[in-house]
Amino acid sequence: MDKSSHRPPQANERPPVGARKVIREAVRSSSPCALAFVVLSLVTLAEVRLIDRLLFVDQAEYGFVLHNVRGILAGTPVWKAWQNRLLGPAAVTALSWATGDPLSALKLFGGLMIVGANSLLYVLLRRKGATSAAGLLGVVAFGFARLVLVYKLEYPWDGVDVLLFLAFGYWAARDGALLRFAPLLVVGAINHETALYIPLWYLLAPLGRTKSSLRLGRELVMAAVLIVVVAGGMLALRQACYVGRPDLPGQAFENATPLIENPIHFDHNARQFLVENWKQGRIFISATLVCAFAWLIRLAAGTKHRRSGVWSLVVLVSVFLFGYVNETRLYLPLLAFWFTYAWPAPMPSETAGSSRAQTRAARAL
Repeated sequence: MDKSSHRPPQANERPPVGARKVIREAVRSSSPCALAFVVLSLVTLAEVRLIDRLLFVDQAEYGFVLHNVRGILAGTPVWKAWQNRLLGPAAVTALSWATGDPLSALKLFGGLMIVGANSLLYVLLRRKGATSAAGLLGVVAFGFARLVLVYKLEYPWDGVDVLLFLAFGYWAARDGALLRFAPLLVVGAINHETALYIPLWYLLAPLGRTKSSLRLGRELVMAAVLIVVVAGGMLALRQACYVGRPDLPGQAFENATPLIENPIHFDHNARQFLVENWKQGRIFISATLVCAFAWLIRLAAGTKHRRSGVWSLVVLVSVFLFGYVNETRLYLPLLAFWFTYAWPAPMPSETAGSSRAQTRAARAL
């Protein structure tokens, strides 16, 4: 027998014509969903790896996060204002029973939040009418923006916030009713005070689309009631679960404001925003905020997108008041909201003169 007939194929040999035809047909017949899944998986894996490398470098920083995960569940967070943020720490603690290590659980939780955010974003963009390519582009753009806003430490509630406000941006674009979003609002209430931004949107309903006076009145009453209920629930959780300050050497404890317990940082943030960032190499943060404020003020001054402009300005001002302007993780809820609210273009009209697509979206409710 001629041994050459059993010679193994060389690496540089092209497959026979029949094989090439089979490969082309297989690629041609591949489901767009399968291809989207592959691309989405690769983008998400890259994002998880990059954020993992950025966040878990400084042991002091992620050690502080882990201390607060334990402290919130024990009633000894660094600040009493954090006591109601139970959801994320509880999830990380539950995962640690499986991983056997709190740090591994924190990393796993962060990765799951990224997977969830990218998957949810793609699904919601597709539901808004985006093509598969536009949906994937939205995920890539969001992932890039997410990497730009990575701070040196992030807490479990930051990841949950992203999921919540991706969902809310989509819901707001459809002009969905507040009451039907209430279950997610309850979830947000035990995660972070940012949940209060959701009923605030409905309090700004007079700035938005034209509604019957009866529906508008119901919406305003419901929003006001839910703000009081959610805020009251957060304060009650703080009072019921808080034990006292932790034993954390070297930690400076700020004087909190009465009742709300959140320290006010406006003077510090104004100095960072107007002076220090420009002198100390953090120009990007202040310059980006200047552009954001200018754009949002323009929206708020108009008529077509006044509601979203005013709402977003309130969110930014709250960061200046209660957060730290240079902690870029605090802008993640706003980023998530705008991706599902405005992508794909054009932005939804907030006035009576809505487009055909917006009318169809309203009928779909």
